[in-house]
Amino acid sequence: MIIYKQAPIGDIDEKTGIVKGYGSIFDNKDSDDDVIERGAYSRTLKENGHRVKYIYQHDITKPLGRMKELGEDEKGLYFVAEVPKTTLGKDVLELIKYGVITENSVGIMPTIKDYSEEKNVRYIKEAKLYEISAVTLAANEEAIINEIKNKKMGPEAYQKGLKKYASNLKSLIRDGQISEETGYLLEYELQKLEDNINFEKTTETNVTLPDEKLSVNEVYKFLYNRLGNKS
Repeated sequence: MIIYKQAPIGDIDEKTGIVKGYGSIFDNKDSDDDVIERGAYSRTLKENGHRVKYIYQHDITKPLGRMKELGEDEKGLYFVAEVPKTTLGKDVLELIKYGVITENSVGIMPTIKDYSEEKNVRYIKEAKLYEISAVTLAANEEAIINEIKNKKMGPEAYQKGLKKYASNLKSLIRDGQISEETGYLLEYELQKLEDNINFEKTTETNVTLPDEKLSVNEVYKFLYNRLGNKS
């Protein structure tokens, strides 16, 4: 079974398209009560490391770039990816720059694991690594909600984080340079954001999408106004 684990984005260099960060962190109990042990990726890196790519939202049809470096250190699974200046590549670098994309996530399949009933923890001793993705809030929504349910993140901290995310989106729409396609996709992010901010409410929120014939600037204005009404 394929599972996904998150880690914060590291550094980016917009000019060269270099993204540095960690795919996952060792010896850290996550919201699924999993702990990835040091050395869990050693075998897969040796056998398949050259095949691992940097992609977007765990979608293999949206490759971002190739790995210049990929390995393990004391902290976790580190990588250095080179993102070409494709339309998607430039969009993702902008999303990272404005704090809309804040995490990396690995797609892995645990192959050797052990469960401690006493600690209620599953220890992943070995895993097969398929890809590393740049992911947005929407891709990590379930994990965030699980942290709240498990009382690992209080509602106030959660709301504060979402408001910061909304501010980042607002800055991106106002000042960023993204494609029209990604502009429309941000409407989906906004809906997710609204749903999360009001996740305790049962009222369904309906969203009216902008007309498909709108220009890029009109799309930005539409999204900016929506965020302005929410902040």
